[in-house]
Amino acid sequence: MRKYVFTTGEFYHIYSHSIGDLVLFRSNRDHERFLSTLFSANGKRDIAHLERFPGLNLVWDIRDGKVALGDNFVDIIGFCLMPTHFHLILQEKSDGNISYFMHRALVSYAKYFNLKYERRGHVFERTFNAKHLSDTDYLMRALAYVHLNPKGLNDWKKREHKYQWSSFQDYISENRWGKLLATGFALEYCDNDKKEYFKFVKGARSDDEYVPN
Repeated sequence: MRKYVFTTGEFYHIYSHSIGDLVLFRSNRDHERFLSTLFSANGKRDIAHLERFPGLNLVWDIRDGKVALGDNFVDIIGFCLMPTHFHLILQEKSDGNISYFMHRALVSYAKYFNLKYERRGHVFERTFNAKHLSDTDYLMRALAYVHLNPKGLNDWKKREHKYQWSSFQDYISENRWGKLLATGFALEYCDNDKKEYFKFVKGARSDDEYVPN
């Protein structure tokens, strides 16, 4: 298992691929369960029996303050769920939190997936991969890369901002996730102008300087 050192206040691109190109998200419910798992794992309180919360109801309850998780382990800056992998941009809030947060999220989703699809064994190729985003420009290029990821899917090229399972739309219109998605840092880079952020991401379409390892 590859080990990473995560430093408080630093940003990281986190990504993980399924084992053997297994399709991770086969229905809207799978996408919703992953997002529910992701957001509910970001706090000290354990949420048992996620299956009792249909759709994204748990996420909305956390967002609206009806369910309290305690202090966040990380700031979730952006995400994109693809059929066989996912991408996250995270900020570490205390040394080691990213590792703990990711372990909670991945183990929970793997258990759900194996139970639902009556299978055993690993779901993800390895625990996860991480790339340190060492400065603001690097962070912004990585976020654009994540938000443009759906361009490889049929019908989504040049329509990535409409892809439901990405945080791109939350940067250019209403933020569906409220305080659960920390858009402030990246939007400040664009003078808090959502149209400028849209232009920035579209302008990064041909940028091959950022490619994750």
